[in-house]
Amino acid sequence: MCAMNLFDDILHEIRNFVDARKDKTVTRMLDQHIREWPKAKGKNLVLTADTAVELGNPRTESVSFVLWTQNPSAIVDNVFHLIGNDIAEAEGKSLPFGKVVMLAVEGMNESNCYDRHRAIELARYDLELEGYMLRAASQYLREWSRVSKTAVAHGFSFSIFANELSRVYRAFEFVSAVECLFVTSSCDDVRELYELGSKVERRIAAMNKMHREMDFDCSRCEFTDVCSEVEGLRFLRNREDTINHENRIS
Repeated sequence: MCAMNLFDDILHEIRNFVDARKDKTVTRMLDQHIREWPKAKGKNLVLTADTAVELGNPRTESVSFVLWTQNPSAIVDNVFHLIGNDIAEAEGKSLPFGKVVMLAVEGMNESNCYDRHRAIELARYDLELEGYMLRAASQYLREWSRVSKTAVAHGFSFSIFANELSRVYRAFEFVSAVECLFVTSSCDDVRELYELGSKVERRIAAMNKMHREMDFDCSRCEFTDVCSEVEGLRFLRNREDTINHENRIS
């Protein structure tokens, strides 16, 4: 497993997660030619009284994460999967919410993966859609959002949401394919997805620590277990250690 394929085993687990719920999963193709949803004008505020659907309220379950691979066959391009109700079917409700964005990337290597992953993670804040408000909860891996009554009346759906996410991520020249997963079926399903997100987050945290620190003392590192399991992280650690050693003696 090379550095740019840190998450391929987790992608396989996500496939198993979806396959285990085939009876309640809808898979749809994205339509890149569909009209773009109007962008928010000014401050995109959706008040409680104006809310049709709430996704991932802190009182319920929520998870959101993004992962990538340089193996294009691992991503089903232009597809999104929905496990549970679509937005129009849940009007007036507060739903548990899981969101996973899976990307095929090109040219990701040990020199640029830190900065590129950071850019990918921040991209969700570029999604400024009329009637959709992202409320960034403080909890780890969570995402809390609201959809307005007007947006639902005008047809806002997970299909449109997936298309807009695809547009945001395809703006990166190194992203070649986008696949999305949304889960609103139950708290149990979202909790199970959260466990996979936690694995992704620990690998990212290990990668970021390697990037920040000049010296590695594996005996005192909280990510020793992660590095021992993931070949790509061991490769990054050894490369950073070599570079730092060369810098010290130069």
